[in-house]
Formats: sequence, C-alpha cells, structure tokens
Amino acid sequence: MNLLAQEKKIFVERLNKFIEYTQTEVDKGINPGGYYKAIWSRDAAFILKDQFLSGHFKVALQQIVLIWSNQIISTERSLSLLYCNLKIKPLLYGRGSPEMDFNSIIADDNTKKKFDGALPTTIYYERGFCEVYGQNPDIDSIALMISTTSWILSNLLDLKDNPKTEPVITLSLNERVDNRENEIPFSKFSLTDIINFLIPCMLKAILYLQNRDIDNDGLLEQKHNEDWMDTILRIGKVVYSQACWILALKNFSILLRKIGNKKESKRLKDMTNRAILAVEDKMWSAKDGCYIDLLDADLHLDKKMHNRLVTQDISLYLVALTEDSINTNSTHVDSLNRREYSKSESYTNNINLDTCKRALSTLEALKKRAWKNNLPLVTETEITKTGPWLLKTNEYHNHTFWPWITGIEILARTRFGKMDDCSFLLSKFVSDNVVHSNMLYEWINPLTFQGSGAYPFRTGISSLRIAATESLKENIKYNYNPIIKNHLGCTNTSK
Repeated sequence: MNLLAQEKKIFVERLNKFIEYTQTEVDKGINPGGYYKAIWSRDAAFILKDQFLSGHFKVALQQIVLIWSNQIISTERSLSLLYCNLKIKPLLYGRGSPEMDFNSIIADDNTKKKFDGALPTTIYYERGFCEVYGQNPDIDSIALMISTTSWILSNLLDLKDNPKTEPVITLSLNERVDNRENEIPFSKFSLTDIINFLIPCMLKAILYLQNRDIDNDGLLEQKHNEDWMDTILRIGKVVYSQACWILALKNFSILLRKIGNKKESKRLKDMTNRAILAVEDKMWSAKDGCYIDLLDADLHLDKKMHNRLVTQDISLYLVALTEDSINTNSTHVDSLNRREYSKSESYTNNINLDTCKRALSTLEALKKRAWKNNLPLVTETEITKTGPWLLKTNEYHNHTFWPWITGIEILARTRFGKMDDCSFLLSKFVSDNVVHSNMLYEWINPLTFQGSGAYPFRTGISSLRIAATESLKENIKYNYNPIIKNHLGCTNTSK
C-alpha cells in the first residue's frame, strides 16, 4: 500500500471511529447537551440534520414541527392544520443587547408584530417561555432552521419516490422526543400534511428575513449579539449571517421546486443570486484575501473587531456557495449541471472561477490568521470588549477552539478539495483509534487543551458528524468540481 493510500485509510478509519463513538448522542433530543436543557433553533438545525442522516426520520420531523409551532405570529394562525395545542408562552427579548442594558423584557403586541414570522432564539419548555436573545430575532437561528427543514423535507420526498435508498448511517428508530407532554400525534398526519403546515411557516420567516435588509443592498443587517457569537457585539453586516440566509434560500427553493411551486422557487433563486452577488461585491477583501464582515463603527464594539478581524465562521459562506452543487445526502437529489459560466449568470447551481479562487484564498487566510497552536480559533486575536459576559482570553467566543464551527470549516475544506487539512483537523479529535473526549466540550482552551462549557456538546458533535458523513461518501471527492480540477491545477491527495 502506497503512502497516500495509507493516509486515506487512516482518515476513513478516524471518520468511522468518530461516528461510531458519538452515535449515542444522536438519540438524546435536540437540546445542545450538558447543562443546556432548552431548545436553541440554530443548534437544533445541526442536530436535526444529524438525526435525519442517522435514520431518525420520524423523531426529526416531530421536533421540526414542534419548533415551528413556536414561531412568533402576531395574529392567530390561519393554517388549516395544527400539530400541537401548545399554550401561548410569554416572549422575552433584549438580554443580549447593550441598547437595552442587557436586560430582558416581555414583548408586547407591537413588538410581536415587528417580529412576525421569526423564530425565537430559545424555547424554554420547562420554564414556560420563549426568548429572543438580542434586540431582534437572530438571523442565523431562523435561516438555519429554514435550511434544515427544507433539506429534510426535500430528501424525504426523494425517499418517498425511491424507498430503497437509505441514508449513510442507519440506526434503529427511537421514538423518544423532548417534552413528552407536548408530543405530537404524529401518526395521524401524512408527509403532505406536514409539508402543507411547514411551507407557510417558512414563507413567513423568509418575509421576516427579507425585511432585515434595511438599506436594500442584498445584505441582511443585524444588531449587537444577534448571531451565534452572542457576546462579541458584532453589529452590521456579518458574512456568517449572509451564509445562513443563502443556505435558507437555496434549500427552500429546491423544496418548492419539488412540490411544483416553480414560480416561488424561481423567486427565491433570484434572491439567492442577489445575496451572493452582494457578498462578492461588498464583503470580499482583496487586501485580506478573504471575506470580511462589514461592521458598523459603534461605541460598544472592540476596535480590533472592526472590519479587519478574521473570524472562523466565514467558512460557512463557502459551504453556502457549494450547497446545491454537492449535497450531504447526494444520492437523494437531482443531478445538477456543473458547467462553468460568467459572473453575471446564476450562481445557484455552481460557482465561477473567480469565486472559486476567492474561496480557496479564504481557506488559506484562515490557516494563516486564525489557526493557532495548530487549532483553528473562532477569532484570530483576543477580544478586549465583550458583553453581557465579560470574557477572558481563551474563554467562550474569545479566541478559543469550537468543534461546532470547526465541523463547518471541515465541510468547507472537503468541498474545496483540502482533504489534507480535513484529515489534520480530524486528528485533533481522533488519533490512534481513540476519540479525545476533551475535544467534545462546547469550547476548548487552545493553550491548555482543556475543555469548557457544556459536555458533551451535541451541536459540535453533530456538526462534525455531518462533515464526516460527507467526507465518507465515495462520490464526494474534491475533484467533484471541474472548475477546481481543470482551472486551478489541484491534485487529489486523498487517493
């Protein structure tokens, strides 16, 4: 066996070992794990996709419907089918907002009208309320749930047409769901019933997100702490948030096309193209060789953050670019045209040469600027101004290693052929056929490798499992993209 074949064998063995070791976590509901007992929409988006890939179709659908049943609606639902007779929960908002002195208040009717169509950041079942963490609902929570919901429904439609097709990972179906008192009488409803319930919910959510483009430039704006890094006080236009929006539009457009709503599917496709063009036009920095957030100058913001700090979560944009060119459950989707075309044409089914070069440059910029002690960190430098939690360096979102966002970076590197990097990053979690349990914490101090936060953190585990599943697919090799192979002269070191 030659060296490259041996390296590939070790990589595959590590992937399988990680999936095998973490398989029991898929079975434990959609809260992030550890001391997190509620449902966070953004975390659920990753855990649900992992559940689906693990064969938990019914449980994943139950919990998707449960989340959308808690959508913020300013008027009574006019839908013909309700799955849960949930009590109306109080809605709190503002705890993460410096404009509101980091204090939460109960949303009144006017506020609910402003938030109409959004999902809460968190659903606290045991405590009987929902929360929007910032001054406004966070873009990523809503968009990621639209994306995952659409992706799962779309793949279920394909499975319905081709029932012999099975997911990559097959487990026994576990019927347990969180909060049994709110369990949905699932067996009463068909897949069509569920789709008919969820489509209007997601259309309302898309409308809410559209309205977050305040200046109509194709990019969504956010206030402080309205994304997953909920102490870093980012305000303005964030690359990661645009990536979530693009993923929502792409996957929802695919679903609408499959159910025959071609007009609405085309409208979302056009919105996708506009969002991508806006990112390419406004958020690409030739000076930095990567995509950069456009943050507003603000008295609450650390000067180090302002428009030049590289954050690891820009890697999600590279995933969003390739989302419809390659699909984790790719045997279930239509074959896509992968021809090269000019920048003025649709990005929806492919990316052009310039964008491909930018993506590869971004991955290199992350290695040069955000990888420290051979670990990718969420911020390239320490942040001195945070809130509401005053963070020390190497704590929470301040210059630390997160398995969750690293799973996304591995996925991005897989799609752009950086298999050596993927193998190296995976070796931090699995080596000598042993999974390093300290790496399954919510975050890890890059100096001491000590884990902190929730354990085991299922969001990070699911993110890594999703990336591992894609890497294991035989038809997912980085030369899937003829632009990379033919125009950049890459060689496939994974063979």
